[in-house]
Amino acid sequence: MNGTDSKDRKRQMQRAIKPIDIWMVSLTESIDSEQRGQRPVVVIAVHSHANVSMVVPLTSNQDASRFPYSYKVACTSGNGLSADSVALVFQMRSLTMSAGRFMFRMGRIEQKEFAEIKALIKDYLQIE
Repeated sequence: MNGTDSKDRKRQMQRAIKPIDIWMVSLTESIDSEQRGQRPVVVIAVHSHANVSMVVPLTSNQDASRFPYSYKVACTSGNGLSADSVALVFQMRSLTMSAGRFMFRMGRIEQKEFAEIKALIKDYLQIE
């Protein structure tokens, strides 16, 4: 593959990833209780100039809803989740937008849920 093909693939990936989408990603570099492995995430923001996006990982472990800055997301045909899940706002992170990291788009979260998650992020980051 030449450099032009690589740049084209990078642009295609950047155009495909959008806020409010749920993607299956590979979270390989994690320690302690951080989410790892292949898992769904909610895309919060896309920064194509830096080739990164901010995401909130999801877990199907309902016990995680006991943590502050978590939000329950119901499984629907529109979001592509296979089980009710919990958005772990306190574990949000920035990911490079690459085909190796972002595996496939699963669906979209409801606008109301997206707004609630963004409100939790704002509170978590202590943004006025």
